[in-house]
Parts: sequence; structure tokens; C-alpha cells
Amino acid sequence: MTPLTPFDAAQLDATLARLGLPARPPEPTLENLDHLIDAALHHLPFENLDVLLDKPVDIDPQAVFAKVVEGGRGGYCFELNSLFARLLTSLGYRVTLLVARVRWGVADNVELTPQTHLLLRVDLACGVYLVDIGFGGPASPRALPLALDQELPGGWRLLSAARVGELALSVGRQTLYHFTLEPQHWLDYLPRNWYTSTFPQSVFRRFLKVALSENGVRLTLNDGQFSMRYADGQVEQRQIAEVDELLAVLRERFGLALHGDEATALRRRLQGLLGA
Repeated sequence: MTPLTPFDAAQLDATLARLGLPARPPEPTLENLDHLIDAALHHLPFENLDVLLDKPVDIDPQAVFAKVVEGGRGGYCFELNSLFARLLTSLGYRVTLLVARVRWGVADNVELTPQTHLLLRVDLACGVYLVDIGFGGPASPRALPLALDQELPGGWRLLSAARVGELALSVGRQTLYHFTLEPQHWLDYLPRNWYTSTFPQSVFRRFLKVALSENGVRLTLNDGQFSMRYADGQVEQRQIAEVDELLAVLRERFGLALHGDEATALRRRLQGLLGA
């Protein structure tokens, strides 16, 4: 089974319900694709809580469905974008898995980063589009046309990267990642996921990373830095220094709450991240 394996009828209904959408499957059009993207960004939080708690991240499609849809959790790109690929495939969209090198938050003197980000290409009758609901920072609420050097609503732009064969996606003055249009095999994401979730220097092992859209505003949490990015590119930020407040933000703004031993372990981990 891969992310291009369609859901059965019950799984499709449950996934649409998780996105706050009616069970009636929408037609595979650009308008409906944008509606699905926006719903996913508002209902599926990007989060790395399992990685911080040293829990294995299982990206088997059935495990992702159980965690995100049935369990009401979120995940990172290998989970969220793979789940979204299954949803789109189930609805009749033509989906291709792509891979990217993340540049957002990377120092300028770091010339190359590993291919650790899953994104999607969607081919429609009206053109070819990029789709990404699994990035832990800025996120386009609509599919982005695969067209070079055209500034799109929200300040999004697609450019040629320095490395031959790679493209760069940016918003405003920030480059999010470099990527290739070469279709990827699902098997190759398994070691990428293992690296991302277990390598000691992985950002997901060292920092809290959470993101979700709320009424069109992109919320992000990087350890104790809580940010709100508006559609016009303006960003508001504040620092959270207390663990109780951080847990409240996770629960109330991102819909994330752990219980029992997991909650205790998360509190200890957050105390370490905040230096509390």
C-alpha cells in the first residue's frame, strides 16, 4: 500500500469529516482542490510531538490514517501530505509524489540540505499544480500553478534554483525549499522519514514545531515562539516562557492534547526546551 492507494468508502467519509467537509465527494476540479487544501490546513495540525517523545513515526498509510483521522492528531510532511495524496487519489485527482530540500530557517552558509520534505504534484485538465499541506511554516491555501517567475497571490513565487534540475518555492523574501519534478517512489520516503525522526541533529528532534491555519491566519509555534502570519504577509510574534501556557496554546489553538503518561512526558520535554 502507498499514498496513491485509494481509501475505501468508509475511510473516505471519515477523512472528509476530519476536514469538516460533507461526505459527498467533490468533483476533481481546481476550485474543489483549493477548498480541500484550505480545509486541510485548518483541521490537520503540523506537529512533531511523537518525535520529541521518542515515539516511532510510522508512515504506513494505514497507520497515518489511524493517527490523523481516527486519532485526531496531526503529523509532519510524510504523514500529512501522504494522507492528502490518498484523499486526492480517492477523489479522482492525478497525484505525483515529489521531494524537496528545506531552506526555510536554514543559514545562508549552508549550501545543501537533505531531501527530507514530501510535497505533491497534481495534474488537472487546466494545468499542473503544486500542493503542500504538510509544511511547518507558511502554507499556500490554494494549489500553486507550476509556472516559473510569476508572483502569485500571497507573494508566492516559483523560480529556478542554483542546482541544475531543481526549482525553488518562495513566499515574500523567504525560500521555503528547493525541489525536483522527478517522480519519487514511496519506498524512498521510508529512510527519509527514519532520518528525519531519529537523527540527533534533525530539527524535529531538537525543537517543537507546530503549525495550523485559523480563520485564514497561519499559526506557527517554534519552541516558545508563537507567530501569526496574515494573508498580506504581516507577522505578529510573541514569546511563551511558561510550560503551562505553552500546553494551553497547543490545546486551545492547535487542537493538540496528550493524556496520561504521554502528557507527563511532554511536559518534561517542553520544560527542557524552554529551559524551565
